[in-house]
Amino acid sequence: MRYYASHRIICGADASRVYAIIRNSADWPTLLEPCQAVTVLAADDRCEHIEITALLNGEPMTWQSRRRFQPEVYGIEATVVAPMKLVATMSATWRIVPVNAAQSLVLLEHEYELCSGLAGQVDGVNTQAEAQRFIDSAIERNSITELGNIKAAVERGTPYVPGQEQTLRHSIVCRSSADEVYALIRSTDAWPELFDACTGVEILEATPEGELVRVHAHQNGVAVSWDTRRRYLDAIRRVDYELAVPMPLVAAMRGEWRVVELEADRCLLTVERHWRAHADPAGIRPGIETPEQAATFVHDFVDGNATAEMLAIRALIEEKTTALVSSTTRHHLPYPPDLVYALLADVGGWPSVLPHCESLDVRYDDTVDQEFTMQVRASGATETFRSVRHCDEQTLTITYFQPEPPPVLRRHRGSWQVRAIAGGAEVISRHTALVDIAACDTRFGPGAPDEHKRRVRASLEVNSGATVEACQRHLAAATSARADDDA
Repeated sequence: MRYYASHRIICGADASRVYAIIRNSADWPTLLEPCQAVTVLAADDRCEHIEITALLNGEPMTWQSRRRFQPEVYGIEATVVAPMKLVATMSATWRIVPVNAAQSLVLLEHEYELCSGLAGQVDGVNTQAEAQRFIDSAIERNSITELGNIKAAVERGTPYVPGQEQTLRHSIVCRSSADEVYALIRSTDAWPELFDACTGVEILEATPEGELVRVHAHQNGVAVSWDTRRRYLDAIRRVDYELAVPMPLVAAMRGEWRVVELEADRCLLTVERHWRAHADPAGIRPGIETPEQAATFVHDFVDGNATAEMLAIRALIEEKTTALVSSTTRHHLPYPPDLVYALLADVGGWPSVLPHCESLDVRYDDTVDQEFTMQVRASGATETFRSVRHCDEQTLTITYFQPEPPPVLRRHRGSWQVRAIAGGAEVISRHTALVDIAACDTRFGPGAPDEHKRRVRASLEVNSGATVEACQRHLAAATSARADDDA
């Protein structure tokens, strides 16, 4: 008689990462709690023959298995060729099925037959019914434990090693000559007006080949400064730089700006940054005590700041404006990514979720493409805007633009991205807006353009934060209601 078992779990990681961990049997003794030892007897790119020692209901057992890899479907077929006690034949199938860009389903299935002669193999097991209960219990216990171990491993991600170098690259295409773009990045004169984070620049040293520059900036609302030594390679339109005095939380940073001509009036601007986070960040910035926290903070700051810089450069080059503001905020929620995305995508349900939503008129919604007009309460006043959104359930991303933005903006576009992290989801909100300075003067009173830009950016970030907080409250209430129903 053949017996079957099936177990599954949702992991907050893409299928390729989960598959890579399950495929690597050498790591099982440190990854899977029931596993005590694995010996690879033979292996090639498509299969392996291994010997496994693991606990079954607390009793150590050893068996051999031939595993055939099917990377094209993220699958592994395993046949037990030297079975464990009580088992005549057994096979196991692994399948990792993508749910979306942030999640995957891990499916583990077993099929087996019991031995005909059972006496003396395991203490207290003498009949077919007792053997079935023993093996079923072992498969149930081990499968649940192993799947939980795999989920924890893939959601934990690659551990940060203190002192290791991190790297980011950003690029953008500009409709302009390469010489014009290079001239802009070579000069630091426009930085305070051009870059949102920059509040001032001092030239400490200058030669024909380069400069030593002190940069004053805001780093997530905190005033900071650093010194950067810039070397100009005009012949190939490249600027190399290295932070002589690094920004807070950074031990060292270097990088390169490059401008590459694509056509006479079209070029590619790219910047690379390589850095090491401070090995002992305690006391430098409130709330950051470990190297891992420092590495995450610097990565997110560099990523968001670089994106804003690229957009600002293109706006100045193509539109001759410095009134562009860009913002990236990140929020963590202790809920599955698909549930968070579904709430953000369900625009029709927003009036019952968002306290700052005063009215909503949905003109079109097929769950993928949406158009609506919305009134919100912001900065003590009611604002009306019209949005067009595209929702991608596979990548858990919503992109939008506003053909009729709030009165203080000439245009506004952005995105919501949900990705899996340990313990839940990260929501990344991005905004790019062109500020109407004259409208700001009317609305807020006369002020410097930078003041209006900071006010608009803060308002965008507050609204994003309010939306995420409302989603969290809604999901918490829904979770509590389900728990009460199950009680």
